[in-house]
Order: sequence, then structure tokens, then C-alpha cells
Amino acid sequence: MRFFNKLTLSTSNTAQNNSNKSNDEDKKLFVGSVKQVARWSRLLSFLEQTKIIYQVFGIMDSVITGSNKCEKMFCLRSEHKKSVIVCVFYEIDRKMPNISKGALVLCTGHVKGKNKLQVFTIRELHEDKNSFDRISLVSHWTINDILIHKE
Repeated sequence: MRFFNKLTLSTSNTAQNNSNKSNDEDKKLFVGSVKQVARWSRLLSFLEQTKIIYQVFGIMDSVITGSNKCEKMFCLRSEHKKSVIVCVFYEIDRKMPNISKGALVLCTGHVKGKNKLQVFTIRELHEDKNSFDRISLVSHWTINDILIHKE
């Protein structure tokens, strides 16, 4: 009896670990500009949004407090101010970093609705933006591949 219990436990743990791996493999990370992410989120709306994490780089606008005290809202704009994503950061376990208006930032989060991003992390970018342009090209190719192979 003892052997059977160990075998069952081992088998169920292996099955659970395998299911966790497949869930992680389904997740996607895309890096892009405000304009790109706004477009991509519309194109990929047929996918489960919690499985897609976006890293968006853009220009920080003014921060306001939302309807809840812990809710900080700001607009992330493209360099030419033609595209905008409304960002929401919840100060639950940490404060939002103090970043000045007009700074180039990188926000990571999930899209919630049209042109709205729930931000998990935000940081000011001091790196060369050109490297992010190159990374976003890879994201663009991947998204094109997903769209081509969708049912």
C-alpha cells in the first residue's frame, strides 16, 4: 500500500509540473512602442489577454490619483504624441516610482480594454531606445506569425 501511495503522489506531481510548464509556454511577452502595442492588442484580442504581457516604451505624461487612493493613472504617449495608452498602476505592495513628465519609460503589464494597460512595473529608460526598436521588430514578426497561423 505504501508503494502505491508514493507512486500516485509522484505521478500526480509530475502531471501537475507538466501542466504548469504548458501554462507557462502559452504566455507571450511582446515589446513595442505605444503605437505598436495599441495596434497589437487589437489584432490579438482573440487571445486570452492574461497570457500576453506587454512591455511598452513611451513618453510619461502627468500622473493623477484614480478613484481609489492606491490607483495611479497616467498616459503613455508616442514620441510624436499621435498614439496614447492610458496606464493604471496600483500602489498595493510598492509605491510608483517618481518619474518626471516627459521622461522615456518602460512599462510592463496586461492590456485591459481598448488602449488601457494595467502596469506591474515601470522604470525610466536610460538605455538607447534603438535597442528597443530592434526588440520590437522580433515581437512584430512573432505577432505576424500568430496571425498567419490562427485557425
